[in-house]
Amino acid sequence: MKPFWEKEEESPFTLEKIDEEKIREVEGSLGVTLPDTYEKLILEWNGGFTVRNAFPTERPNSWADDHIQFDYLIGTAKGDGIMSSPQLSDELGLPEGLIFISGEEDTWIAMDYRQTKEHPPIHYFDLEMEVDFKLADSFDEFIEQLYTAEDAMVEVVEIDDESSELYISREELELIFERGDLRQQNLFKMTYYPMEDIEEMEWFFDRMKKCIKQIKDQNVLYEAATAIHSILLLNPDMPRNDRINKELQEVAEFLENSGESRTAFLGEDIHPVKKP
Repeated sequence: MKPFWEKEEESPFTLEKIDEEKIREVEGSLGVTLPDTYEKLILEWNGGFTVRNAFPTERPNSWADDHIQFDYLIGTAKGDGIMSSPQLSDELGLPEGLIFISGEEDTWIAMDYRQTKEHPPIHYFDLEMEVDFKLADSFDEFIEQLYTAEDAMVEVVEIDDESSELYISREELELIFERGDLRQQNLFKMTYYPMEDIEEMEWFFDRMKKCIKQIKDQNVLYEAATAIHSILLLNPDMPRNDRINKELQEVAEFLENSGESRTAFLGEDIHPVKKP
């Protein structure tokens, strides 16, 4: 099998190591037989970022005309990972019998057990475009066709001037906060908002805190948490004061109490003072 896991990059999707006995328990709880290749992969590394990040498709979708994004595989644990698929199906308004293996917001990839209990095909769901189509007849076929698409990679770039596509003014950012418009492209721009002036930082984290507390969709909340986490990673020398630490602490506690494991994980990492 080709190299699959990107093990050098820390991932909120990586769960505790699992063994075959626990996999059998997962199968019993879900009432399905998981593909052998999926089992082998999560025995090696229980969820996380993948080396290849795209799957080819002839069906246009919200991501691209010729491929979909696949940059992480969901692992499993008690009440976490693929075990949360039934709850996620209900939240997304999708049918029962789906085991989600990757996705975010309105686009999801799932093992489709709607008409079988083993050897499921792999389906793609685009809620915005209201489409559901088959990507591959099996998990093995899906894995074999993965490749690396340059436009699916997020690169860290320098913002040279205001003409940069990543540039966002304070006025634009204020409008985003007022509307609560935390769609993915806006969160991506926020990640590169200048974090040098202490007063600007106080304003930013105060507005972000108020905004995320209004979010009802768990997927949007997770994406917002990811953006905050990325901001902190991209600005390791960012100056702090008591007010900023207080805002970050409130954000972290809100995320930890979200009831969603991935979001709570990011909340723990955002805490200005690591808990013992």
